[in-house]
Amino acid sequence: MRLDSSKKWAETWGMNIAVVGATGFVGSHLVPHLVEGGHQVIAVSRDGRRLPAWGEAVVARAADIATGIGLDEALEGADAVVHLAAIPRETGGRRFEEVNVRGTERVVAAAGRAGIRRFVHLSVLGVADDPKLAYLHSKWRGEQTVRGSSLDWVVLRPSLMFGEGDGFFNLVKTTLRFWSPGIVAIPGKGDARFQPLSVDDLAIGVEKSVTGAGRAGSVYELGGPEHVSYRRIVEAVMRATGMRRLQLGIPIPLISALTAVTDRVLPIFPVSHDQISSLQRPNFTDLDAFERAFGVKPRPFDVSYLGDR
Repeated sequence: MRLDSSKKWAETWGMNIAVVGATGFVGSHLVPHLVEGGHQVIAVSRDGRRLPAWGEAVVARAADIATGIGLDEALEGADAVVHLAAIPRETGGRRFEEVNVRGTERVVAAAGRAGIRRFVHLSVLGVADDPKLAYLHSKWRGEQTVRGSSLDWVVLRPSLMFGEGDGFFNLVKTTLRFWSPGIVAIPGKGDARFQPLSVDDLAIGVEKSVTGAGRAGSVYELGGPEHVSYRRIVEAVMRATGMRRLQLGIPIPLISALTAVTDRVLPIFPVSHDQISSLQRPNFTDLDAFERAFGVKPRPFDVSYLGDR
C-alpha cells in the first residue's frame, strides 16, 4: 500500500517498509518486530540474504549503498524506508565517506526517485560537526543529508544499544577474553557516561516513527532508564560472563597514542584511535527521553545474554 503524498499522514498499519541494512544488529531485531506489527518488509542488504527467523512477510533484496547498485530496484513498492546501514569503524577497505556519508545520500536519492515520503534514519548520540572525530562526523554529515531532503524524515539518535548480537558489549567481552590477561584497561577514570538502550525498544521507536502522524521533521535523542559509566559497563560484562579482571585506569592520552599505532600495525586491535577520541563526546540524554518520545518505558540495562556463549 503506497500512501498518497497529498493525503494527511495518519497512523497506518500493514505498510510495506524497506529496511536498508536489514541483516545487521539492529535490522535483525527490527524486521521481526515490524512483521509482528502486521507490516510487510523489504529486507535490503549487500548480499540479499535471508535470516532464518524471517517468514513469508519478508522479501529479501540485494543493494550496495557504497556503490548504489541495486538500490532503485530494492526500494520498489515500498511505502517507507528505514535506513540503518553504517559502519562504526573503517575496516576491510570500507570507508566512512562511501558508506556513512555517500551511502546515505544514495539511499535518500533512491527514496526520492521511488516517490517514497517517510524516511527514518538511524543516527547516534554525540554526532559532531568535527572532522577530528571521523565516525561521529560521518554520521553527522549523513544526518544532514537526510534533514536537508524534501522527504518526511525522522532522525533517531540512540545511545549504546544492547541485545543479542550487539557490537559494543560483545566487543567489551572480546577485549576481556582475548586482550586482557588478568588486567583490563579502563580509559581515564572510567567515568564516561552512556545510556544503554535495548535494541528491542529501539525497534518500537522505529515503528512508531514510520507510522506515527506528526513525526516528520523530528530528531529524537534516545537512551535507556539510567546513566551508566564505562567502568560499570565493564563490571556488568564481567558479571554476565564470569570473567574477572583487575581494572586499571589508563590516561586517555596514553591510550590514544597507543591506538594511533595499533591502527597502522595491528588493525585487529579491538578499539580504534577514533573510538577512543569519541569517548570524550556526551553519549547520554534525559532519562525520560524515550518515554516522552514514544510513550513506552525502556527496559533496564541487562547484558545477561553475553553469558550464553
